[in-house]
Amino acid sequence: MDEHKGTLAKIIGIAPGLAVMIGTLFVLRTWVEPWMNSAVLFGQKGWLVKVVHLNYILLSIIVGMLYRNVLFGGKIPGWAEEGFRTTRLFIKSGVIMLGSLYTIQSLFKVGGVAILLIMTFVFGTIGVVMLLGRLMGMDRSMIGTMGAACGVCGVSAAIATSPAVKAKPSEVALAIATILGFGIATMFLSPFIGKALQMSDYQFGAWVGTGILNSGQVLATCLAFNPTIAPGTAVAYGEIWNVVRVISIPFVVFFITMWYWRAEAEAEHMSLGRILKQKFPIFVLGFFGMTFLSSVGGLGAEGSNTLHLMRDVMSWIFGIGLIGQGAYIDIREIKTAGGKPLKVGLMAGLVKYAVALLIVMLFVSKEASF
Repeated sequence: MDEHKGTLAKIIGIAPGLAVMIGTLFVLRTWVEPWMNSAVLFGQKGWLVKVVHLNYILLSIIVGMLYRNVLFGGKIPGWAEEGFRTTRLFIKSGVIMLGSLYTIQSLFKVGGVAILLIMTFVFGTIGVVMLLGRLMGMDRSMIGTMGAACGVCGVSAAIATSPAVKAKPSEVALAIATILGFGIATMFLSPFIGKALQMSDYQFGAWVGTGILNSGQVLATCLAFNPTIAPGTAVAYGEIWNVVRVISIPFVVFFITMWYWRAEAEAEHMSLGRILKQKFPIFVLGFFGMTFLSSVGGLGAEGSNTLHLMRDVMSWIFGIGLIGQGAYIDIREIKTAGGKPLKVGLMAGLVKYAVALLIVMLFVSKEASF
């Protein structure tokens, strides 16, 4: 009986905040986005969509930020907090479902190129952060945390690395605020650059899947460039490159931990096996499970009702999750992310972003068999 009461209390606690996110997305998709497609501005119908490239994905993040920083006065209120905490669950669930866009054959084919490029950028960026951090006299714990944040996928990598390098909570917050601030700028800028350079979905997905620092922002940016969820679209390409990067988290944590511990002889060593066990992102296994089902026809043929329904559900799941993600972006934290860590993080992020764009434009073809 007590267990049932506890479950009911959790559901009741989650309901208000979740209702806000679902209701917001319903309004954006049902009324706001159709209005943007038909509204005439500067003499052009649909100017907000065709020129500014606004869609429900970008609006979801913007509205979430407005909730946190304007309506809620900088902090998610208690009545909505539990509901907004489901954000990570929605994002991870959506990434698992994204596995249905791939087959094992296509995954291996694209994965070989992705692994080579992603690993080069991951460890190259970490090296840049370590070099700049050392030149600027940053604490090693801050360097390690910022290196993981910039090299892999932002928040998850920073949190995973922080205990291993004995980072203070303020250092973790500073790293996260820095990469989120950079990510917000690239998230809104990238679709404009992609359209201006006439990048294909494959090129755009490869670029942002490599060059943007945060997994959620890779997802949002790809959907902002092309909101269609299907094989051969920006989100399909961007997420497979991003998944390769996410898989590298335990290896990056191990590398940075060994780097840190070499100068901290008194620290207790941890084996690679333990690192893998503790840090491997389990949701990635779900992604590959969906890919296996897709490969053996377990989800139906392309164009089937099952896949159509799944992709519609995915668009709602991602939209809800991104409203929550926007609500966890605190403008004040980004403003306070100053000093040496900000300079190092922004320089490393900009180098990664620009070099990834250059390499993709020079060496990645517009089309891919996916």
